[in-house]
Amino acid sequence: MVKTRKTTLVIGFIACAFAALSCLAKPLMAQAPVAAGQGAPGAVATPQIDPAAVNSGRLIFVTNCSFCHGSDARGGAEGGPDLTRSAIVAGDPTGQQLNAFLKVGRPPKMPPFNLSDSDVSAVSAFLQSQILTVMRTTGSDQKAMLVGDAKAGEAYFNGPGKCTNCHSITGDLKGIGAKYDPQMLQGRMVLPRGHGGYPNHDFPGQPGGSQDVLRTATVTLADGQVTSGELVYISDYYVTLRDASGAWHTFARDGDSPKVEIKDPLQAHLDLLGRLTDKNMHDLTAYLVTLK
Repeated sequence: MVKTRKTTLVIGFIACAFAALSCLAKPLMAQAPVAAGQGAPGAVATPQIDPAAVNSGRLIFVTNCSFCHGSDARGGAEGGPDLTRSAIVAGDPTGQQLNAFLKVGRPPKMPPFNLSDSDVSAVSAFLQSQILTVMRTTGSDQKAMLVGDAKAGEAYFNGPGKCTNCHSITGDLKGIGAKYDPQMLQGRMVLPRGHGGYPNHDFPGQPGGSQDVLRTATVTLADGQVTSGELVYISDYYVTLRDASGAWHTFARDGDSPKVEIKDPLQAHLDLLGRLTDKNMHDLTAYLVTLK
């Protein structure tokens, strides 16, 4: 069902606004302002985490996750990775990526977890608090991330990681180790599009996104009419595109009708998450840091 332009804009706005409000209605952290004279110019303020959410999240984490990841999230008896060094966790202050990841898991080692949104939010708050604790005790989260083997990272980059299918150390990645710090490198590796509820847009101030690399979509109606453009929003109920002229088009969805085909230039990074181990991630980071 195709809406008129006026209706299209209204529905598209409501759909996007609803998605944003759903993500922001239960914020884990409020960004605290940097006091005058503190920090370097342009520094991002240290997030303030709700202590009640942290306490609740700690209990949920210990009950469900500590066997593999340890009660402090720094690795457990079954070889689960140290989550305080996870770029997925560090780059996900709202818990959205964590929520999506837990619903799928990483079989066979990690099964899916059917936790409520509020429980995942609490777990995320606990993990963020543990990251801050590690940063305070180690003095630098950047040094904490450089635990990989650069030679192994190079082998993975040129081999099973298939990174050379899209990247070149003498081309787009030339000097990347001098351009970005280790945290940013890991963030761009596993969360190439950054954070937020919209497919193509990052939250302001959050590192690691690629706002200029957009997803596109083609919608084909039952009568054969085809509309293509930048993918602005998609859910089980609506898909909104912005065509080359800047006009927005919103279509109601009912299962596979209409047909929606999405092309994402960053899909290879998203597919990598399914096979990227904690060791691979740290080895790749250690290798990319050497590209100066």
